[in-house]
Amino acid sequence: MTQANDRDAEFDAEYDDESAPDAPLLEEIDPAAEQRDAAREAAGAVAHAEPDYDESRGAVRERHGGDVAIPKDLPGRSGPKDASGSFSPASIRVAPPEPVAPTTVSVNPQPGFRAITPTSMPHGTGVPPYTAVLWDLDGTISDSAAGIVTALRQTFDVFRMPIPDDATLLSYVGPPIIDSFKDQHLDDAIEINHALETYREIHEESGLIDSPAFAGVPEIIRELHAAGIPQSTATSKPESAARIVLGHYELLDQFETITGATDDESRSKKEDVVAEALRRLDEMGVDLSNVIMIGDRFYDVQGSGVHGVPAIYVTWGYGRVGEDDGAVAVATSSAELRKLLGL
Repeated sequence: MTQANDRDAEFDAEYDDESAPDAPLLEEIDPAAEQRDAAREAAGAVAHAEPDYDESRGAVRERHGGDVAIPKDLPGRSGPKDASGSFSPASIRVAPPEPVAPTTVSVNPQPGFRAITPTSMPHGTGVPPYTAVLWDLDGTISDSAAGIVTALRQTFDVFRMPIPDDATLLSYVGPPIIDSFKDQHLDDAIEINHALETYREIHEESGLIDSPAFAGVPEIIRELHAAGIPQSTATSKPESAARIVLGHYELLDQFETITGATDDESRSKKEDVVAEALRRLDEMGVDLSNVIMIGDRFYDVQGSGVHGVPAIYVTWGYGRVGEDDGAVAVATSSAELRKLLGL
C-alpha cells in the first residue's frame, strides 16, 4: 500500500469514528497540494464543475415563494464555461410573485361621429353658443376605468362576494357605485355603507389620482373658461373625490362649481346631480337657457334629458353602441368635441 493510500485509510477511520477530532486541513498534510492544483488550473488541466442553475433557481423559488431572476452578468463570471466557476447565491435577485392584476378591459363598440341635431328642450337647443356646460367626469374627463375596476374587484373580494367579469365591472364605471353593490345583491344598509367606505379607501390608494385625463379635454375646459362660458361637473363620483382628481389636473379653478354625489350617496343618481348643478348655477346668476351636457354613458344622456338639458355623447369613455340614443351629437375625439361646442 502506498503512503497516499495509508493516509486515505487513516482519514476514513477518523471519519467513521464520531468521537474523533476534525480531519486536518489539506495544507497540513500536503503543503504543496495547493500550489500543484493552482498550476494545473492555470494550465487549463482542471475544470470546476458547472453550477446547477436550475437546481439553484428551484431552491430559491421554494424558499422565497417567487421566481428568481439571475442577472446576465454575475460578478466574477464571464460565461457558462468560466473556469473560475464563481457563483454566489447572494447575487440572485428574488422576484416576488406577480400580483393578481385585473384583466385588460377591451374597448366596447362605439357609435361613429354624428353632427348636431338641433332640438328644443327647456334648457337647450343643442346648438352653440352655449350659456353653460355640464361635464361628466369618469370616462369623459378622466380615464379612470382601470382604477375603478381594480378597486371594485378588491372590494368584492374583501366582502367574499363573487367577482363579476370585466365587462360587468366596466359597466359599473359611471353610474353610482352604490348601484353596483346592489346589483351584486348587497342590499343591507350597514353592509352597503361599509362597502362604500372600503371601496373609497382602496380606490384612493390604488388609482384616484393616477388616472390620466383624456387627451385634449383639459384644453377644451380651459378654452371654455377663457371664453367666459360657465361650467360645472355633473358626476356620480363624490364631490370630495372629484375635487381631488380635478385638483390633480389643475382644473378646479376652471369650474364655477364642482357638483357630484354626496359622500353618503344620498345624492348619486345622474338626474339628481344634474338638478343640483343647475340649482347652483342658477343661484350664481348663470343663464341656463342653452345648457349642454357632455358624457360617455346613457346615464348622462338620460339624466340631463330629465331636466331639459341636451347632451353630447363622447366615445372615448366606457359606453357602447346604443348608449348615445337621445344625444344631439356624438364626438369621437376631442377635436370633434371642440367643434361641436363652437370653439
